[in-house]
Amino acid sequence: MDFVQYKCPCCGAALIFSPEKQKLACKSCGNEYDLETMKQYEATGEKGEEPDLIWENQYGAEAARRTEDGLYICPSCGAKIEADENTVSTDCPYCGNVVVIRAAASGEFKPDTMIPFRVEGKQARQMLEAFCKGKKLLPKNFKNKSYLKNLKGYYVPYWLFDCNAEADMSFDTTRTRMWSDSKYDYIETSHFLVNRSGNMVFYHVPVDGSIEMADEVTEAIEPFDYGQLTDFNPAYLAGYETDKYDVDSGRAQERAKERIYRTAENMMRSTVQGYESARVRRRHIRSESGKVQYALLPVWMFETIYNGEKYQFAINGQTGKMVGELPVDKGMFWKYLLGFTAIGTTLLSVLGILLFGGVL
Repeated sequence: MDFVQYKCPCCGAALIFSPEKQKLACKSCGNEYDLETMKQYEATGEKGEEPDLIWENQYGAEAARRTEDGLYICPSCGAKIEADENTVSTDCPYCGNVVVIRAAASGEFKPDTMIPFRVEGKQARQMLEAFCKGKKLLPKNFKNKSYLKNLKGYYVPYWLFDCNAEADMSFDTTRTRMWSDSKYDYIETSHFLVNRSGNMVFYHVPVDGSIEMADEVTEAIEPFDYGQLTDFNPAYLAGYETDKYDVDSGRAQERAKERIYRTAENMMRSTVQGYESARVRRRHIRSESGKVQYALLPVWMFETIYNGEKYQFAINGQTGKMVGELPVDKGMFWKYLLGFTAIGTTLLSVLGILLFGGVL
């Protein structure tokens, strides 16, 4: 079977994971189910039950299948769903059935751990609307709340790197002394070679495993609270878009190494005090006990193309931290600029009349 379905045992409607309740919730009948209850429900299921009351994550049904053209057949309504090779979870655009693609969340693509969403979709939209409020240079369509509903919840694939590191660095530093006598001013610059070494422990250095996600964006919404990491459970994906990684751990290591080196250098540099300048002369870091985990972390994303440029806005789905760049309506920009210029010219003219009896 290609799909895992999550349907309400009472009414058969699609279930989604609620960040607020940390449960699977039905928007149709209002019932809520915790994950442990669902496990017990699966364990007590009987073969004679109606098909729409069987939890499909038992992988026992054969209703869902992948077609030759690469599309998926929705096991609820039979419609074709587009999903690329990296898609892990999505929803049917016709019946709204929430599904998880089993093949993309198993084997080597099964995450080791994840953090469930804590920020509700309603909260995320309110935060984005509040951020856009009062920004007069935003394009008009951004002020339309229906347009802002393009905000979507994603579980972004991440690699989490742990290691013990031994750092050894040398810094060229300077210290300046100045004095004067009756004839001359003197400047004395002393040069020093400062060595620093120490051991550091790096815990869960994150690197996103998605090509489409800009590293600058994913790193800007950090940190995540890794104390809330939990075992991977497909139920948490219900109601959210999820892609498997397309940047493997080998490629991600370079970014992790860069972040570790930068952090180690900043830590070492902070101990070089009492000097007016400090430049890295030599830098050597050796790591051991390295470990990498594949994780899914929650992010609310708003992405749009404006005048041929892509704009991304992200909200940490756990902490609510927001980052992003919004487009500027150039027509409105020049309108305001010319308006301020005209006001400035008028003020100067009035000032000239008052002071000199004429126009400046």
